[in-house]
Amino acid sequence: MKWFPLVLFLLFSGLAICQTKNSIQITGKITGKIPDIIEYTLPIHGIDYFGFTDSAQIDPNGNFQIIIPLDKTSFIDLSNSYKSYGTLIAEPGMVYKVTINTENSENKFAVESPNQKGQVLYNQIPNRSMIVGGHFELETKKYLQDSIPSEIEQKIEQSKEAEMAGFKKLLKEKVISKDFYHLVEIDRDYFHKGIQGSLAFINYLFVAENKNKLSNEQFTKMWKEIFQSNPVTNPELLSSPWFYFYVENFLRYNELILEKTDPKILAEFHKKGQIHTHNIDNAKKYLSGLQLEYYFAAYIYYEAINNNYEKELITLFDLFKKEYPSSSYTPFLEPVIIPIIAFQNKQAEPLNEKVKFVNNASHLNSVNDVIKSLNGKQYYIDIWATWCGPCKAEFKDNAKLYQLLKSKNITMVYISIDKESREKQWKEMIHFYNLEGYHIRANEKLDANLRSLYGNQSMGIPWHFLTNETGDIIKKNISGPSEIENLEKQLNNN
Repeated sequence: MKWFPLVLFLLFSGLAICQTKNSIQITGKITGKIPDIIEYTLPIHGIDYFGFTDSAQIDPNGNFQIIIPLDKTSFIDLSNSYKSYGTLIAEPGMVYKVTINTENSENKFAVESPNQKGQVLYNQIPNRSMIVGGHFELETKKYLQDSIPSEIEQKIEQSKEAEMAGFKKLLKEKVISKDFYHLVEIDRDYFHKGIQGSLAFINYLFVAENKNKLSNEQFTKMWKEIFQSNPVTNPELLSSPWFYFYVENFLRYNELILEKTDPKILAEFHKKGQIHTHNIDNAKKYLSGLQLEYYFAAYIYYEAINNNYEKELITLFDLFKKEYPSSSYTPFLEPVIIPIIAFQNKQAEPLNEKVKFVNNASHLNSVNDVIKSLNGKQYYIDIWATWCGPCKAEFKDNAKLYQLLKSKNITMVYISIDKESREKQWKEMIHFYNLEGYHIRANEKLDANLRSLYGNQSMGIPWHFLTNETGDIIKKNISGPSEIENLEKQLNNN
């Protein structure tokens, strides 16, 4: 559990509650499958970021209680393991009764409060935060085929106005306060401007493939205009869950458009393991004060939870602590940096002799080629990549997998679809996760062969399948180690 000195929460309902006008109280009840804890974002300086959270214990009956210091209207997201239950628009001095049903998606989150109609309306928005609706890019898909900037901007504005119509009505009826309305208005305004910025960025990327629908002049103008109307320096932007991603888009605009940085230079930073340091140095050119501190911390957190275990992030974390020795964000960064330190320490240990890299892998252009280069009767193939979170999540059950495969005389083969630029990370992760078996990083032809066998160019991974001694697929889709009992049944029926 993360502890934050300004946050008070109760373990037992019998304890006395001391609430002030500069705090809020949340009394909650969870039905369905009851988790051990409930996590909630902490509105430090009014900021709502999915990584800066504390947690409260839940009693066996599903009850929990939280008191949070609060001096301004803020978003507070209630969640568990990055799965959002709902978002509360919290106003200082108020009491909220929250009910959560973990097994009913239609009515999973309800709030009893004087402004509960506003709470219901906000929670109906499908893209209210990253852990609910994804990224700007998901909304941007709606406009990728449009080629007239004025029409795009009009559509985006109409989408925003449609979202705000209900809140305007509630404000007029005095069901929600001006502060409540203003917070939602700022958030939605910046979110929709973020869509516009994302669309400009995607068109920029499409230029290299000649797939851009907007010309250089058009998307550059569109990109520039959003930062004029909605500057990143607006302190109210800090309260929006979209601050980090909006600023990220702003920094891309400055680097790629204003500074005209060659993407090849950025690729070189990636290759040398210096891209994160470069990105923070770039942020320091345009941000300062609280905004820079927040962005710096959010950047480290966001990159660390991708589980790429980059040593550079440890260096950046040390720099952050040096530059912000009293930062409120440091306690949230430490837990995500510790696994990276463990990963790097693991690299100093000898490699398990059961981990085998296939020789001449660069010349293996198909699954048949791969299998024919080995000696065995049947092969369990795991298609994965270092950037694939679900792939790495499967590895925690590998001990059971190896035992099962050994009993069936089946050989383990891992094929990574990582690009050459991630060769070092590929080998480091194999070492860290102790992946016993044969290892190949697919070249372009093997990658194409895998996608052809899968039946879709957008190959979903992790993908597990079984082959015979010549590489012909016996079972195209079988379970991973996390479903070991089901996998055993599938192998028994083979």
